[in-house]
Amino acid sequence: MTIDKFFQQNKKLPVMPEVMQELLGSIDQEGVDLATLGGKIARDQSLGANVLRMANSAAFRGRSEIVSIEAAVIRLGFQRVRSLVVAAGLNGMTAGTHFDHQQFWLQAFTVASLSRALASCCSADPEVAFTCGMMHNIGELMIASAAPEEAGIIQLALSQGQTRVEAQRETLGFDYAQVGAELSRRWQFSPLIIEAIGQQLSPMTGDTLSTEAVLIRLATFSNHALQAGLAMEVLCKNLPANMVETLGLNREKAAEALTTALEQIEASDF
Repeated sequence: MTIDKFFQQNKKLPVMPEVMQELLGSIDQEGVDLATLGGKIARDQSLGANVLRMANSAAFRGRSEIVSIEAAVIRLGFQRVRSLVVAAGLNGMTAGTHFDHQQFWLQAFTVASLSRALASCCSADPEVAFTCGMMHNIGELMIASAAPEEAGIIQLALSQGQTRVEAQRETLGFDYAQVGAELSRRWQFSPLIIEAIGQQLSPMTGDTLSTEAVLIRLATFSNHALQAGLAMEVLCKNLPANMVETLGLNREKAAEALTTALEQIEASDF
């Protein structure tokens, strides 16, 4: 099966909040009216509640509690609010009764937070890195939603020792990164996000370099290493040299930033 045929057979795409889709289509635009943005968020009751909850989490909050959407927009600014909307919107998207939504969202949020931490140690934009990180595994949602039987086969292959990417390519003929990039194109996301999602598995081999794809790869590497019990200092010493050099990443600063990000993730009650 080709990826085009996959989408042709499954025309019902996951439902995304309108304001979230709008923000992901204009990630490289700064001329956004904050009052208008706040009004759009407030009109979506569920999304607005999620944004407020996250705005007061350890990963986002300031010195005092934020009690309204308007206050969140004014205090945090456009880029941070965009990150909040994407995180909150993704948290509200579901796919299938057997899909582990909480695990999917936590994986996205962790990779996004680690991407933002790493971006703060080089010349990349931390909030753009966070947004791309939140969307990095959106292809998993599409696979679970559109191809539940194949998703079950993939899960069985995982239990038998295959990697997720190997199992997806063997079962479907493509992987979650390719599905995510195509889904992003159909949703009319910014090319920056499409490239980050599509290049994340092999960010150093393409014709053009996506800084955000490199950050996602490093964040995913870091997440797996930490879950395996690797010490932070050891992890940062073993970050792939070609990616570190490409970003101009400071390994010592990266260790500090990643440690802070993990503390914030653990303190956030989602």
